[in-house]
Formats: sequence, structure tokens, C-alpha cells
Amino acid sequence: MYAVLDDGPYAGEQVRIDPDTAGRPPRTIELTDPGGAPTGYVLIGPHADDDRWIYRRARGDVDD
Repeated sequence: MYAVLDDGPYAGEQVRIDPDTAGRPPRTIELTDPGGAPTGYVLIGPHADDDRWIYRRARGDVDD
């Protein structure tokens, strides 16, 4: 399964993610941004493709 990143430094990219024990996508994921800082993403909803899910940066990780 894949996370499609909706915004942030990797907007539009896809990242492979592991489902939880029930086979669902994780509610949150954490990635490292280009500067090396951790950036949190939250699940927004399903993508048009069955094995892809849309994630958006967590509110506290959005640049001002």
C-alpha cells in the first residue's frame, strides 16, 4: 500500500507504507524532510487507486 503525499516538501510523491494488523492504512506516518527534520502526516482518505491513500502534513508541521 502507498501514501500519496498531498502537500509539503514531497507533494505528489508516493511512499510505500505498511498496513496495520487489520489491513488498514496507518492514521499517521512520519517522514524526514529534506533538512533532516521529522515531519508528521495524517491520513485524509482514499485515493482513486485501491492501494493508495492520501496523507497531508500534520497541522503542527506546516511551515509558517
